[in-house]
Amino acid sequence: MNSTTIIRNEKEGGSPLFPKVSIIVATYRRKEALKKALTSLIAQTYSNFEVIVVDDNAEPKWNAEVEKIVNNMKKSNNIEISYIQNNNNKGSAETRNIGIKIATGEYVTFLDDDDIYLPDKVRKQVEQMTKVGADFSLTDLWLYDEKGNLIEKRIRDYIKDHSSESLIRYHLIHHMTGTDVMMFKKSYLIDIGLFSPIDVGDEFYLMQKAIDGEGIFSYLPGCEVKAYVHRETDGLSSGDKKIKGENELYEYKRKYFDKLTPKEQRYVNMRHYAVIAYAEFRKKRYLSMIKNSCISFIFSPIKFLELYINRK
Repeated sequence: MNSTTIIRNEKEGGSPLFPKVSIIVATYRRKEALKKALTSLIAQTYSNFEVIVVDDNAEPKWNAEVEKIVNNMKKSNNIEISYIQNNNNKGSAETRNIGIKIATGEYVTFLDDDDIYLPDKVRKQVEQMTKVGADFSLTDLWLYDEKGNLIEKRIRDYIKDHSSESLIRYHLIHHMTGTDVMMFKKSYLIDIGLFSPIDVGDEFYLMQKAIDGEGIFSYLPGCEVKAYVHRETDGLSSGDKKIKGENELYEYKRKYFDKLTPKEQRYVNMRHYAVIAYAEFRKKRYLSMIKNSCISFIFSPIKFLELYINRK
């Protein structure tokens, strides 16, 4: 294990009046994307933060590549970055938890190793959270394809009420997620038990824990993140692991159906089978894709077509 700490403070232009933020970057099998992700952190307009890179490759060749990227980033930009190597592959959820446990910031946020922050991301979110005294917060989420084209805007303007009862309904229906767009007080993350050890849907379960914990929630409209959807490559977010994780999440959500209206239940059902259909399509299992698409359509024909058109 190799660990170095970065603190950008008032001596480097930050203000002691603003709380320290820990940015956790879990990385696995990416090089060029990781360089871009870390570069986007260097460009932040908020100064008082630390970066913790947790390397989940657990393979000497890849560890050397990641450590080289981190060291080059420190030398060329005169900054230090915490670098942690997992002794064995632990998956994204536990890897982030490792970063959270060693974080020294009052606030914690995350950056996937294939996404980037826009310059004002940290500043805007932490300023808003401190202003309202929030324990956890969320922004909008914009998704881009591998060529950098904007393909979807997930705008949270449906959030009208911040009560736990309303938030859980919004979350079951819309998935108030996107790891990059979440920010928490570290103490609140510890209180709710960190990420569950589940790598598909881990961010969904974390948000549910935060809502169930009845902490103070804040929503900041707008998006200061570029999150990338990899349509041309396979990975954890697609294929059999994706299908298994989505089916488990669906059964979990069904336990809360009594909180939803029949129309909302139909939407959740429609969305689930549409997601499975797309995963089957990526695996080239076309009969299963057609079957799940038909089930999705039956639950809510109009919403199915809207979903198809918006994500085509």
